[in-house]
Amino acid sequence: MSKRPNPTRADLLALLGAQPETSVAAICRSYLSRRQELLASDPDHRRPEVARLDDAFTRLRAATDLESRLDDYPSAEVKIGVEDTTVVVRSAPAGTAGGEFPFPGVERVHVLTAFNPRSRRLRPHENANRQRALAGRVATTGLPSWPAVGGGRQAQTSIAVAGLTRARARALGAEFEQDAVVEWTPTALSVVPCDELVAPREFGWRSSRLTKPLPNPAAAARRAEATAEAARAAHAATDTRTVDTDRLPATDEARAATDGPGPVSDAHEILVADAVRALAAEESETAAIARARELTAATPTEDGGATANGTTAGGPAAGGPPAPRKADPAAGGATPDPHDLPASHGGNGE
Repeated sequence: MSKRPNPTRADLLALLGAQPETSVAAICRSYLSRRQELLASDPDHRRPEVARLDDAFTRLRAATDLESRLDDYPSAEVKIGVEDTTVVVRSAPAGTAGGEFPFPGVERVHVLTAFNPRSRRLRPHENANRQRALAGRVATTGLPSWPAVGGGRQAQTSIAVAGLTRARARALGAEFEQDAVVEWTPTALSVVPCDELVAPREFGWRSSRLTKPLPNPAAAARRAEATAEAARAAHAATDTRTVDTDRLPATDEARAATDGPGPVSDAHEILVADAVRALAAEESETAAIARARELTAATPTEDGGATANGTTAGGPAAGGPPAPRKADPAAGGATPDPHDLPASHGGNGE
């Protein structure tokens, strides 16, 4: 039996009842309206129809967020180590192919990294461990590869691989939670998003060859981290002040308290809140709040009933007890941004 193709952007928009080339606010409006219709007929949000709607909205929002992040990188630059020299390729106006493509007989080269998944900055040793795992995956393919450095202003250890298809390169990037991979051919330099809902950025290119070997940004980052650790240790050794441990916040207990069940902890409630907040950018605050109240009037609680106490999507009614907030381990208990939902795709890997 043949594998069903992944839904296209047009398929997902049609599921929400939105038109092609529509705005983010219009997507949110269509999602809220369609969800309210489904819950009005049956308040069970776990039905397949509602789950498909939520998944479509999640994927479209993730794609929109990825497009915004890629807009912050209007150009591409990659360094590849070839025969004890460094080949530098930079993006140029479309149609430009200036300089050397140093891979004779090769149709395309993909530059991959495992650094900083989903645009989240990691410490050097964490990135190094991820990159070793990626190198192991590439080694199993048996394809020729070269050391590389990508990322432009934020240098990231990478691997240039010949012989991958675009789909396979995308899949590898997605496996390591990257936003995109770089593809270099004799005619174009492209930033290929790992989310297939987002169109590739196509450029021309210019290359040059330096006589010195490729630098190792991972080694430089490790040296910088070791220097910083040594400075912190020296500072701690000279600090003789006594710390009153009884007055320190009980971090683990506080996180456990805010990690309990509640409206915001449920993924579908976060989706609703996300959509309402996005709508507020275009509609008046009063209209957005009214829409939230209409929607949550038919939204079921954890025990399967529908709320009827004016609770908004993601918070209690005025005068009611505060709802527990889902903790963000990185921030020590702050309310999570709805954009931080698990997405089907993502990362930051030029």
